[in-house]
Amino acid sequence: MKQVLSLTIMVEPDRRRLAQFAIEAVRAAGGNVFATAATLDAILGGLRQAGTSAIEPAHAEITVDDDRMFLSWNEHHDLLSVLPARLSDTELNKLTERFRRASESTDPELLRRRNQEITAELERAKARAAAELAGLEAALDRKKNELQESIRVAETDSLTGLINRGAYDARLQEAVARCKRQRETLCLMLLDLDKFKEINDTHGHQYGDEYLKRMAQAMRASVRENVDLPCRMGGDEFAIIMFTDKANTRRAAQRILDKMERRTSIGIADMQPQDNATTLVARADAALYEAKHQGRGRYVDSVPVMPQPMRGQA
Repeated sequence: MKQVLSLTIMVEPDRRRLAQFAIEAVRAAGGNVFATAATLDAILGGLRQAGTSAIEPAHAEITVDDDRMFLSWNEHHDLLSVLPARLSDTELNKLTERFRRASESTDPELLRRRNQEITAELERAKARAAAELAGLEAALDRKKNELQESIRVAETDSLTGLINRGAYDARLQEAVARCKRQRETLCLMLLDLDKFKEINDTHGHQYGDEYLKRMAQAMRASVRENVDLPCRMGGDEFAIIMFTDKANTRRAAQRILDKMERRTSIGIADMQPQDNATTLVARADAALYEAKHQGRGRYVDSVPVMPQPMRGQA
């Protein structure tokens, strides 16, 4: 026996809904609606009489057993209709689902419970979505941190910890463009360790590496952290992008000379209105060449641009 409909009968409108559902169930199953209507009058009369004296509400069910449809309420079990054919399981399931939806749409208590279930599910969905969003944001933050760390490693000279040549080229282009746009001062300092090849050959590569690290530390200690950009160009060649004027750049250069016992040659160029990154580097490089020409262990301010000198001797 398959239950097609379950309904609680409390007031007259409930009985009318039951009658309507019963007629629709018989019609959907192919039964005789007119005969069912007459049968319903007698069944509902008894249900109505029971409802006037019963303390508890009546519980009504429409069920199908083989080719017969029944209406049951409390202890009563009445034949509603003899069907022309036995309904398949698929047809019964469709009929049951149809009347489940129909009965819920007219039952305030069922609607209230359904609304509570929907509300609870929405709250659970919101909680799941919030947790998923928090997880995605955390994963995104991790990826950003990993990317930033990868960029930092790619831009860092592994020996000295200064930014490397590739990063220097990009940062200098950016600095020149920004400072020209905002009319800010900018200086470039190029530095060479004097006679580093002799030091390396005499004391060995390990000593030479420590000497390069000492130079990097002297540069970092002589400029503003997180403002100016000390760089290792390669070998014993270094640079510092200075976001300040020439006077402050000279003082930084002197501090480096003192820390390195004047074993460094330095060229300084301050950016002029007509400069771009290429001409600024050329002027600083010319000043560095002049510092070497004058005997090394000193800094020299920029001089007029000249043909690029040969850099054979350090």
